[in-house]
Amino acid sequence: MGNSEPVLMIYGANGYSAGLIIEEHIKLNIHPLLAGRNEEGIRALAGRHGLEYKVFDLLDESVIENSLEGVHTLLNCAGPFKYTAKELMEACLKMKVNYLDITGEMPVMHMAFSLGRKAKERGIVLMPGVGFDIIPSDCLAKRLSEKMPDAVHLSLGFMNKRGKISRGTLLTTLEFLGGTGKIRREGKVIDSKIGEYKISFKRDGFSFSGISIPWGDVYSSFHSTGIPDSEVYLSLPEWIIRLSPVLLLTLKFLKFGGIKKIVSDYISKNVTGPNERERRSAETIIWGRVESRDGKIYEEAYKVMEGYDLTGLGAALSSQKILNNAILPGTYTPSMAFGSGFLERFIKEKIF
Repeated sequence: MGNSEPVLMIYGANGYSAGLIIEEHIKLNIHPLLAGRNEEGIRALAGRHGLEYKVFDLLDESVIENSLEGVHTLLNCAGPFKYTAKELMEACLKMKVNYLDITGEMPVMHMAFSLGRKAKERGIVLMPGVGFDIIPSDCLAKRLSEKMPDAVHLSLGFMNKRGKISRGTLLTTLEFLGGTGKIRREGKVIDSKIGEYKISFKRDGFSFSGISIPWGDVYSSFHSTGIPDSEVYLSLPEWIIRLSPVLLLTLKFLKFGGIKKIVSDYISKNVTGPNERERRSAETIIWGRVESRDGKIYEEAYKVMEGYDLTGLGAALSSQKILNNAILPGTYTPSMAFGSGFLERFIKEKIF
């Protein structure tokens, strides 16, 4: 790492998504400083890529701050981010280090935007959500709002065929499945039972059926578009949607700490992410619809890169722009920083 090269630190570097992110950075000739809590894993990973590394946990703010000395930008890949983002954002503000992460968690996004004024004062960028699902859906939401500037309602949906998810994604999903769903109404995020809203339609040979879920786009899309009402839908087979009241009822047991720990421990010990062949065989689709007050509708759908591959490339391209000081200080969503055209980097095919 040359002395004139701005230093990018990737925290949580030994995670599944982080591994793909590191590879994409190296392709861009960016050689990150790897960091995390697992000394054995971080050291082995750094040796494999010929990179420098640091090992530290997030229990002591002075340790975090000292570890960020000389760092230009931090990319946090250590999820669930509700347990890591606060400490790292606060340290980045104090040390004047840009902060990025790959979260899709609403509380983390809210935290970043609540710190927007401080970020400007400290001269840094805060940008949560530089991976899947936020990058493509956020850019699609922005594109739709540009097509219909008077839109008052936004619906976003995700479909993943033959896809497999990693340990970290499952653990993060576990956090919100035991909680309350969220939608946005009149500009405010409000509680809504997971699956309270359902959608089903067919168009041009494409069909989508899904239930409402509390993904981060409910939060981020408002900042990107100003559209006051929104929901996010996860595509599921029809038979699962019919059984969803029963299935969602069982998820309430995840609120009990003992049961949640058993499930979490099982995931940690037994789940791995998809291999390259599995990622190539997966089909990932995003869909969005905007509606105006007078009932006009506009919608688009795209096949995009598989989610983990998209996260790898998206995070690398995002940090590259921040390392080049291309974005003014403040808090951003991806489309706020890079525009709706950023979506083009990840599209495989337009459906309609």
